[in-house]
This record gives sequence, C-alpha cells and structure tokens, in this order.
Amino acid sequence: MPRLLCSSLLFFLAVTSCYRNSFVAAKAAKDDTCDATSTCEPHEIHVGDENMSSTWEFMNSFSKLGTSWNHGADGKDMKGDEYAAEMDEALKMLKVMLKESAATSNEDWSFSTSPLDSFGKTVDDILLAFIRWSMVDNYHDNPDDGNSCALIGGINHPLSETEKINVSKAFRRLTSYQHWMQSVSSDLREPLTYKSIKSTLSIFSLQVSHDECDRLVWFVNLGKTELTNLKSLSPQETTRMFVWIAHLLFLDEKAQTKGLVVVDDMADIGFWDYMTMLPIQVGISVDRFLISVTPLKAKNVVLMHRPKWAEIGYSLLSWFLTKKMKNRVTMVEKGQENEMMKKVLGGAKYIPADFSDVEGFIRKDIIAQRYV
Repeated sequence: MPRLLCSSLLFFLAVTSCYRNSFVAAKAAKDDTCDATSTCEPHEIHVGDENMSSTWEFMNSFSKLGTSWNHGADGKDMKGDEYAAEMDEALKMLKVMLKESAATSNEDWSFSTSPLDSFGKTVDDILLAFIRWSMVDNYHDNPDDGNSCALIGGINHPLSETEKINVSKAFRRLTSYQHWMQSVSSDLREPLTYKSIKSTLSIFSLQVSHDECDRLVWFVNLGKTELTNLKSLSPQETTRMFVWIAHLLFLDEKAQTKGLVVVDDMADIGFWDYMTMLPIQVGISVDRFLISVTPLKAKNVVLMHRPKWAEIGYSLLSWFLTKKMKNRVTMVEKGQENEMMKKVLGGAKYIPADFSDVEGFIRKDIIAQRYV
C-alpha cells in the first residue's frame, strides 16, 4: 500500500479515497459483471469473512488488499533507459518511441479520446506533460535552484545541470495513460467538452486556482456537493467529468512544473455517504487514473472539517506512512482555517470566495474564467 500512497497526483485520494476503495475493492474483484459503465446493485461488502461494518474491520481489510493501482516501474529509473539532455531532444525521442510502439504492437497513439480541443492543446502538450513529470523531483528540495517556496509542501524542483531527462520513464507513464484511456473509450465516443460535462460538474463543488507559488490548487468541497444528485448520475457521466477535470489539471503548465495542491473540505461527511458517493468500479477506475496514470505530483493535501471516522482512519493509516508522506498531508483544525490557508496557499487572494468558511477573494476560478 505505500506504493499507492507514493503515487503522483492525489494524496487526497490516497488518504481519503483509499478508505472507500478498500471498502469496495474486494467486492469489485469478485463481481466481473460490474464494469466501469454499468450500475451495480448495492449489497453488503465483505473481504474474506470480514464484514465491513466498522472502521477497525475496514482498516484490517485495507492492510490486506493488493496493489491494483501499482504500475511497477512507471516512476523508477531502470537499466537500459534512454535519456535526453534537453526538452526538445526528449520530445523527439518520445515521438520515436511512440512510432516504434505503433509499428510493433496494437497500441493506438492517435490520442483521439483525449479532450485536446477543449483546452486548446495539441498532442505535443500531452507529451511534454509526461516529460516534465519524469524530470521534476517530488521529494528533494534544492533551494539553490532559484525555485524556493515558503508555503507548506514546497514546489517541484527540476533536474540539476548534470542530470538528464529519463525519456523511457515518461514513455512508461504515458503508456499507462493510453491504456487507461482505451479502457474507457466507450464512454468517450462523444467529444469531451466543457458543455458535455457541465451538468455533471455542477453537481460537484470543484474549483481550481493557482497559489502564491504558482502551484495549481484543486478545491473540493463535499459540503456543497449534491450527494443525492451525484448518486443518480450514470457511471458514464461521472467518468467523463473526472477525465475532463484530470486533463484540465495535468495540462496546466504551472501544475507540471510547480506541483499540485488539493484542498478538501470533507464537511463532516458521514461514513456511509462517503463510501457510496461513486459506483464501485467507477470509483476504483477514476482513482487509479488520478493517482497512478496522470502526470502530476502532489505537493500537499489539505483536509478540513474531518469527520470522526476519517480522523480515526487516518490515525490508523499513518502507521503505514513514511515521514515524507506525512509531511505532505496538512490537517486543518476547526477555528484555524484562515491561519492555515495563509501557510498553505498564501492567503485569501488565492482562495475562491465561496469555498467553505475560509476567507477568499477569488470571484471566478479558472474553470469559470475560461468556460462559463
């Protein structure tokens, strides 16, 4: 399980959605008829002979689960990897790898289901996102590179002048991305645009901005999410919305170079409501996409207004976390929201005005500015 938690995009999902995934993964593994675009009837979930009726039993099962999100060598340097000295060279090398892959396998590298037109991007922009992912160091802080950031979590740091770009690593991650996109291709036959997911997005409370250090910030407010309407969505609608959001995040150049911060207001949500927000296979599939496929590295995850079950769950989960992992999770206590947001994001001018009970000055977030 630590491999899951080390994955790039969302410590938010690694810390909170792992609760839900642990709760449902065993059932999903047994139910071959419940795919990512079907609706499964809810029933009592077991792992082995363990009834998932308490936080303790849930955590016991969590510790026994496999690592279905583990893509092996995606994030590692391997013997025989090919390197480039600069970005232009890396892009050319990656294109050659795609061409060779298409010639020797059934891989489809057309990126036909990627919502490029919606964001005014090209295939090169996707390739560059994965190259930058392979370049930045998510753990090592180097204040001498001129990219210092005093906010909690810091920023990504580029390679030093003596280090080269591991293009093979970028290709492996890109391959994982392409395989996942192919797995949901039936959901993406209709062009994926803001207009096509607008009604679904309106049910969620998701906002995006940049903070004082130019990191991309994803605000999630469960208190303003329409849970009843959310549960009535089809699996296809939910998948399409999250794919669109994920591309909005990882195609942001500042997110690629500086990193991602997730601020989650859990709004004291109930245990059962949280566990059943998304259909089983959709939740697992989307979490895998956000955590182990997209080319982003989370610098900090902020959890606000945590319900008691989440506090207990995280306390148990922390036994498995390294010090570096724990340092990338910020728990905000009630009454300290404004003070902590200054340390996390730089203050109110980087926070949407209608997000939670935190002081914010942004009237239109990035989504509203570009698409509304």
